[in-house]
This record gives sequence, C-alpha cells and structure tokens, in this order.
Amino acid sequence: MEALARHPEVAVLLERFETEPGHVLHVAALADQLALTGLMLAGQDPSDRGLLQVAALLHDIGWAVVPPDGKGHHKESARLIREFPWTSLDPVEVELVALTARYHRKALPSADHGDYARLTPDDQRRVRRMAALLRVADALDRRHIQRVDRVSLFALTDGLQIRVHSTDEIGAELAAAEKKGDLLRLESPGPVSFIAG
Repeated sequence: MEALARHPEVAVLLERFETEPGHVLHVAALADQLALTGLMLAGQDPSDRGLLQVAALLHDIGWAVVPPDGKGHHKESARLIREFPWTSLDPVEVELVALTARYHRKALPSADHGDYARLTPDDQRRVRRMAALLRVADALDRRHIQRVDRVSLFALTDGLQIRVHSTDEIGAELAAAEKKGDLLRLESPGPVSFIAG
C-alpha cells in the first residue's frame, strides 16, 4: 500500500499499537477504492487520497489505550496520531489525518469540536469528505472478517451509488454502511444507496 511506502511512521505506529492489522489493511484498501472510483467526491484535493490511506490504517490504534469496551478509541487514535513525531507529514496533514481517524465513528464533525473548528473551511471540507469515505469503508468490515472483496462508488445524476462486491453473505456490512453512510449523505448532492454488486 502506497501510504506504508511513503510514510514509514505508519508501520511504526501499527507495530506499536495495532492488534488487528488485517482489519485496518482491509479498511484502507476499501477506502482507497472509494477514493479512486469516486475521485474523492467533486472538488477534493487529489493528495487527500494518501492522507485517507494513512487515517484508515491508523483509525483503530486507540484501542490499545482504552478499556476493553473500546469506548473513546476514536479520540485516542486521534491523540496518538497527533503526538507522534512525524517527519513525512507536515503539521496540517497530521491534523487532517488525526481528525479523519477521529470521525470514523460516533459524532460527525461539528463546529462545537475545537480541533475541527480551528481548521480553515477548506480543510474542514477535506476532513468531512475523507471521514465520510472512512466511515463507509470501516462499516464494510463491520465484523472484522474481510467479507467484502471490493467496492465502487458511482456518481449518479441525483446522488451516489456504492456497489459492494462479495461472494459471501454481507448483510451485516451493508446494514452498517447504511448507518455509517450518514456523513457521506451530508456531503453528497443527493441520495446515497448501497447495493450488493
């Protein structure tokens, strides 16, 4: 994966904190497929594809420092990303990656969140769009068993269609994607639908 080659620190963080590398590698691959086929949604900075990969690989590292129920792991992932001494990402990129990882679950980006509110409007939009794709990719491995083979995002005249390809039963993954597609729906020009391809 390109992010691992371009950002060697990612491997260090994964080695230090990640207990389910199969899950995050799969989520990163699905997020990248969404980014490629959806062109990161209209107007997205092409460089954000690499930042999305980094955020996807690191979105769950917070599990290593929270109680067994995982409560707050998304916020801890963001903290661990921010506190790492990055050399391959500049401070703005680190913050974009941290917030994208932070918003992979639970609350959506909000002006009430200080770190998000401090971003420029353009960077806020970048975070929302990357986090929207990460939320869907994470949902498509809801059970952490890599049932989804690949995914494609299509822009329709009135919205977005996401085709989810698998040779296995993926009802739980599709249901999770419907739920975690909330941010993508807010960023979409119209309805978002998920179909088994």
